[in-house]
Amino acid sequence: QKYNDALGSYLWGVDGRRRLTASLRDDLESRSVESRLGCDDQFERWRFLQKLLEGEVPPSDVEDLLLVVLDAYREHGPTDKSSNNSDENGGNASPVLTREQKDRVGYLIDGILTASDGVGDSRFLHMLVLPPVDYVNVDFDVEREPIVVKADSRAIALLEQIEKLLPDEYEEDEAHKSAWDVVIDLHGRESVKFHEQALQLERENGNEEDGVYNADNLQWRTQRSIVRLLLHFDFLTKGILKDNTFQ
Repeated sequence: QKYNDALGSYLWGVDGRRRLTASLRDDLESRSVESRLGCDDQFERWRFLQKLLEGEVPPSDVEDLLLVVLDAYREHGPTDKSSNNSDENGGNASPVLTREQKDRVGYLIDGILTASDGVGDSRFLHMLVLPPVDYVNVDFDVEREPIVVKADSRAIALLEQIEKLLPDEYEEDEAHKSAWDVVIDLHGRESVKFHEQALQLERENGNEEDGVYNADNLQWRTQRSIVRLLLHFDFLTKGILKDNTFQ
């Protein structure tokens, strides 16, 4: 219910790009998203991203943070006239969004706000990420059969929108590699390799046809894509951007 008013006031910007209205910004800021999630400094943000990759952050918290990071970067991100800040970003300057990319961010914000699995205040992540495994009752001596799920097409479409905002492997190779390097540092090289190989094998076997996915692979794909996007939009180094972040 608390998002109904915000949804009702979600408008087109004067330049044709969707944006969060002041009422939704105030709603998120009143709950102090950054402080509430313990992301006030770079070390805390590093630990938050680790927990996100480990599946320890509630989907509603991830969605709140993703919304404000996306909106803030579109509103306050660098322009062609901003000073180069590559030194503080590991050698990569912060991405300057084109009008098309800003439109994509707007459509993604709109999709996150309007998609819902009907459970409380959740929007789309519950449709992609399963609850953490109950390790207390897991018999590690018995090999667990893969859990296969029928994924919601709207949620998959949102995940694909997130992936399209990530740096291109060939045209933005340095930014692409930099984000992956941080993911490896956050989650461990062998763990990332294991998850990526499992995801690649599923794709090669065509197991994603008809909207059917391995639940573990889908969860990993979702979490690492969100983390990479947050890294790409300077969340680790700068947090949630504010006016005059870039001069």
